[in-house]
Amino acid sequence: MAKRKLPRTPYLNPQFGAAVKDFGLSFLKTQSINHRGSKGTAREGVLGTFFREQLPGRYSVTEGEVVDLYGRSSPQLDLMFYDSSVDFPFRTAGADILAAEALLSSIEVKSKLTKAEIEKSVKAARKLRKLKPFGRPLAGNDVGMKATGKKDSRYFHCLFAYETDLSENNWLESEVNRLKSACGTGHALDLVYVLDRGLIHVGHSIGKMEDGDGGAITNFYFSILNFIQREARRREATPFERYTQSAKNAWIKV
Repeated sequence: MAKRKLPRTPYLNPQFGAAVKDFGLSFLKTQSINHRGSKGTAREGVLGTFFREQLPGRYSVTEGEVVDLYGRSSPQLDLMFYDSSVDFPFRTAGADILAAEALLSSIEVKSKLTKAEIEKSVKAARKLRKLKPFGRPLAGNDVGMKATGKKDSRYFHCLFAYETDLSENNWLESEVNRLKSACGTGHALDLVYVLDRGLIHVGHSIGKMEDGDGGAITNFYFSILNFIQREARRREATPFERYTQSAKNAWIKV
């Protein structure tokens, strides 16, 4: 017997359609900020607020770096997603640092997507994917591949860009081609969303154009949510005690 399909309602479309307009407005508002770092921080903050308001309460978003048990660290990540019901960031000198076992997904925010910026992002993504949660390499080149065990962690790494230097004419195909060229055959980026343009799944070389209902950004959000929910269920407990040295003095019975 054929599996019964659930009904579908456009209830959430206006909410995500409004989010696209809000991001566009925030982009215009920050155009007058001259300091590049301050402008970037403001734009990252808008996206972070969006996810904090939409995600289920057990998941949190912060910015910072990721470190593994070998002392390797990731590049600076604009948004890091983790399960705050079981994990937490180390806070040092105002910066948040997540254990490699705690990171589920991440987003790098770009003001404008260009060839040079994509190449920088791919380089950073490759550094991120060299981390070894639980002392093991990340699992698979495709987030959809079945992992061999619970400790084979996976990361879902995305780009969010406010604009692109490519023209609207044939944008999707042109953007996919230059992303594929930059990424090569290795697993670097998963999703790339460009405001008012659309969404690209880099590994599958597919994409969808944005529409008036925010269809592409809706897919962007739920792809991240679905991944972190699945991945969080697979993860074993973060070995926080392994991020400290054993005390030199042994326990003494008195």
